[in-house]
Amino acid sequence: MSTAPWPELAALYDTPPELSSCPLYYVHVDERDTAVTLGFETARLPDHPEPEWARRAYNTLRFFVVFTGVEDLRMTGLAAGHPDGGDRVLISGSGCGSGDGRRRVTVTGTGRSLSFSAAASAVTRTRVYLQGSV
Repeated sequence: MSTAPWPELAALYDTPPELSSCPLYYVHVDERDTAVTLGFETARLPDHPEPEWARRAYNTLRFFVVFTGVEDLRMTGLAAGHPDGGDRVLISGSGCGSGDGRRRVTVTGTGRSLSFSAAASAVTRTRVYLQGSV
């Protein structure tokens, strides 16, 4: 499974975009709260946009997924800066027959990887903006 049933995205899309089609541009590890935040963007505009978004031009949606209760965190080669969009994000568990109720998250890309399990996840922020020229 490459996406998760986040109500925040389900409210915006009839069928939310697959994470594999959304470039990962942000990773934040918070060791104090045992949380990992992943930031994604997509040029696929929402079917049901927020009313306040109608007042401005935009062509990109960004959303942040916070995974909490993180365990078994493993990272290699995470580089700063905007990735080339070649990352592959897979999420399994929690409703996928894993049995322990945890989500397993794996991010792989050229020269880098990130993996962990999490007790829960939620989309904590969505925003639209105009990227490049229209």
